[in-house]
Amino acid sequence: MVKPIVQDKGMDHTIDFLREGYFYFSKRMNAYHEDVVQSRIFGRKLIMTRGKEALELVKNNTMLEPEKSIAELSPNLLTEENGICYLADIDYYYEKEWFPQVLTAEQRKELESIIRQRWEERIEAWKINPSIHFVAEMEEMWVIAVCNWLGIPIRANNLQQRTTDIQEFVQLFSKYGLNRWKRHQAKNRIEKWLIFLVRQLRAGRIHIDEEKILYKLSWYEDKSGHILSNKEVVHELLTLIRSFVASSRWVVFSQLALIENPELKERLQDDQEYVHCFIHEVIRYYSIIPFAAAKTQQQFFWRDMFFPKNQLVLFDIRGTNYHPDVWSEPEVFRPDRFLGKLSHIGTELSNESDSDKDSVTVQLMKLSLSYLLRTDWVVPDQALTCHGSEVPAKPQNDIRLEFYHEDFVKDI
Repeated sequence: MVKPIVQDKGMDHTIDFLREGYFYFSKRMNAYHEDVVQSRIFGRKLIMTRGKEALELVKNNTMLEPEKSIAELSPNLLTEENGICYLADIDYYYEKEWFPQVLTAEQRKELESIIRQRWEERIEAWKINPSIHFVAEMEEMWVIAVCNWLGIPIRANNLQQRTTDIQEFVQLFSKYGLNRWKRHQAKNRIEKWLIFLVRQLRAGRIHIDEEKILYKLSWYEDKSGHILSNKEVVHELLTLIRSFVASSRWVVFSQLALIENPELKERLQDDQEYVHCFIHEVIRYYSIIPFAAAKTQQQFFWRDMFFPKNQLVLFDIRGTNYHPDVWSEPEVFRPDRFLGKLSHIGTELSNESDSDKDSVTVQLMKLSLSYLLRTDWVVPDQALTCHGSEVPAKPQNDIRLEFYHEDFVKDI
């Protein structure tokens, strides 16, 4: 017997979606007490779903395929770790033929070293100019770091424009909906810049360290012995830049979590297991990428419900991470929920540590958290809210902070 899919009341819910952002999906499914609800946004029918079974469905490549218009939200990037769903980071690209040869263990160690250096520079700068906008600081720092790491030369007089363009490129949605035009313009400027660099490198007009990813990609030969085209090299560079810069948002929300839960700071300085619990709770609680988008390749029945061909399906990542049947008090930030339940606890993070077992995201979150715990702030009165219309998510009004001294505690 065919089970009808619950239909959200009303003709079109574009206004509701723009007002509520990605919270819209969870609110509707909670209201109907269903994990599958049909709706219409921007004039297009969609089925929104959540939960572990839905995760297995949207990752089934024979039944669904990524929605090409928003390929960055592909369900192929979805992963689950310790019950938390999120889009995979740079590690996902190990499936690409060139990736294992380009991103070696040494490259990961160099990335960690670069991030450490950038943090040390920022902390020194904050001693001179202690009033900062934290989100803007992290955006610029991560652009510098990823360019240093990839081997992309970036001039000081171009830094602000490059940072703005890369952040526009990373920002898939804004409060005005799908941010197509601004993102397209920013992407065009970045591509022209990178294509120019690749051409100059191949012509011998600029010199890049041969161990840098820009150099290795520019001269990488596929199985047939052909090097990648300029556009192919730039596409792969943009993929790495987007993944890396988007993951920096987790650092922003780690800082926000410390501001809103200051009582956790002392324990985080002494308890390595709790550091991992904290990081997993940040990923669960904030869900910077709130959903994945796919399209059915064929008609089929799932859980006795009919899915037609070419049907847009949205998997609600945030709703899954907040599912009331899975998480106790999901609206509360509580790292303790993971105590004794994590399947992997990494090694102590220090200059000599081996973080290869961690994803790149977790590796950088641990490293950055060690610096966040070394800094003390005065937090001016402000609204520390996150509007659901930003994807990747970020605090609505930045985070204004007054840095006043460095507490040299040991690294976590």
